[in-house]
Amino acid sequence: MPALQPTELWKESGRYNAYSPELIRLTDRHQREFALGPTHEEVVTMLVKNEINSYRRLPVTLYQIQTKFRDERRPRSGLLRGREFLMKDAYSFDASWEGLDRSYRAMYDAYHRIFERCGLTFRAVEADAGSIGGEGGTHEFMALADIGEDTIAVCSHCGYAANVEKATSMEDRFKSSESEIPVYEKIHTPGVQTIEQLTQHLQIRAIDVMKTLI
Repeated sequence: MPALQPTELWKESGRYNAYSPELIRLTDRHQREFALGPTHEEVVTMLVKNEINSYRRLPVTLYQIQTKFRDERRPRSGLLRGREFLMKDAYSFDASWEGLDRSYRAMYDAYHRIFERCGLTFRAVEADAGSIGGEGGTHEFMALADIGEDTIAVCSHCGYAANVEKATSMEDRFKSSESEIPVYEKIHTPGVQTIEQLTQHLQIRAIDVMKTLI
């Protein structure tokens, strides 16, 4: 795959601005703009679009191992956050959502086997798709360590695990938006000493009350 990609592909996909400023841009002598490939969804999609013209040729998965380029905010000398790094990426194309789910599960299981054979202590967690976008679940595999730049939230009862950027509560009552922020007002509660009395007095649930003792 080309390391140098025409930015027209990125503008067509709508990720030209979404990937900024990690996208390293440059122009040739004819003032045509190119980008050093941080990933290859656009190029592979164009390839499949031009080469596969029937659903009978699906599913297909294309993969490669290649150098990528990203203008990271804080480049490090280790495995992560480098401006130039080697990455294996794979792209699956299916004729239905059910086929997509099967391809995703096959890749998910393959990575589990790889990391287990490598002897790594790891966990697959729900992740934010970021500028890659897409629908459905997204996972990333975390090597568990006391140091690092990521933090995960794990439930010891149900097995739920997610990057803190993606983690959500299982209860709808803990979800909020700006439109749900209440308007606060003072309420007179004469003779009310306990939470139980307060719930009866205001006809509310105890879970909606926070009590502070000084």
